[in-house]
Amino acid sequence: MKLSYYTGFLAFLSLGSSSYGHNVDSGNNKNEDLPVIGYSLPNLITSGNSIPSNWETKDSAKLDEGRFILTPSKSSKGSLWLRPILKDLESFTVEWTFRSLNYQGKHSGGLSFWFLGDVDKIGNDQKLFNGPSKFNGLQLLVDSNSQVSQSIHAQLNDGSKNLLDSNEKIYDKSFASCLMGYQDSTVPLTLRLSYDSESNNMLKLQVDNKVCFQTRKIKLSNILQKGLKIGVSADNSDSLETFEILQMKFYNKLIEDALIPNVNAMNQPKLLTKIIDEKTGTEKIVDKEVLDSQNKHMSSFELYKKMDRLEGKIMANDINIIEEKINNILSIQQTLIKELSILTKSIQNNNNNNMNKGGSNDNDQFKDFLSMNEKLEKMLNEQAKIREATKLAQANREAGPQIDEIVSKLAVWLIPLIVIMCVMAYYTFKIRQEIVKTKLL
Repeated sequence: MKLSYYTGFLAFLSLGSSSYGHNVDSGNNKNEDLPVIGYSLPNLITSGNSIPSNWETKDSAKLDEGRFILTPSKSSKGSLWLRPILKDLESFTVEWTFRSLNYQGKHSGGLSFWFLGDVDKIGNDQKLFNGPSKFNGLQLLVDSNSQVSQSIHAQLNDGSKNLLDSNEKIYDKSFASCLMGYQDSTVPLTLRLSYDSESNNMLKLQVDNKVCFQTRKIKLSNILQKGLKIGVSADNSDSLETFEILQMKFYNKLIEDALIPNVNAMNQPKLLTKIIDEKTGTEKIVDKEVLDSQNKHMSSFELYKKMDRLEGKIMANDINIIEEKINNILSIQQTLIKELSILTKSIQNNNNNNMNKGGSNDNDQFKDFLSMNEKLEKMLNEQAKIREATKLAQANREAGPQIDEIVSKLAVWLIPLIVIMCVMAYYTFKIRQEIVKTKLL
């Protein structure tokens, strides 16, 4: 049989894995993650056109030249299902290798990967991308008909709702989605879904080792106990898009590749949202996350932008105000020191006079103190006026932090610094005296 150009590519990938489909240790790597026999597709290149016994195809799907073609012609449907029901699983990893050919653009068709429980209740339902529209389990939908075009969406259902009965689009019910360019590409993509109940129900989806989502809020343990049905279905609507399955590997554990750190993440969908000012009627277009686009309140992105603008204004405009405020405070402190020194001297003089004269009038004795009290009241009033003027200046310039707060923080740093400098000056003086004494000796 004469194979197409892409089968050579697949044959090259399979050179290093000739034992694929057999859980046999090669001896070189005893910790190698090997797929489970019978639950994985064998090497389709060498198996000819005979469908493996543990697998079944429906509708127009066929095996041809080393790959399953689910939609071989225009307006066609097809699916591929693993016959055995997988039970008593605590964890699993499934890898699907697929691609799309012959079409690029929007249409109402798509490719769905299914992880289902309660299969007996599904019956012959094939309304949702040639798969069940009412199901208990997880669906991973690859299509181009959403607002973000080519992407992958994840939907959950507990079997109580028909996803086609609601007026909502299926994308509105997705708990996770990622951008994924897949159409009309000869290079296949590998989708890896991992679940581990022992790791606090970790559910993770990777595409070509890039993380789409990871969550611990979804529990599939009930489905795994009752039995898991795995399959893939496709519907190309009225287009010529050809969905192909090239490989499927099943592991009854969490493999090492599924534990790759979430550093290399897939692109997340973003929407351009129009915001209209109710007062002025002005319009602006902003980038917002999909979840933020449903929220009328300020997004985190806008909040960060405002903080950046505020920081710029502080660095560019508000330094002069802070400097003036600090100078005023320093001048007030100097005035207070002078007044306190005068007060101290006056008290000492009064005490001396009382000792000599044997007493004096109380009013004369505390005359300087009362005058000092009046001066302090005047200075406090001046400080209050300065605060009000500063607040007005800050409001006019859309100022950020309160000046008093900044000054108090500066004082917290300046006072210990002055104390440290005094201590250093004292020890420097003592060291110099010791040096002089040493030289004299």
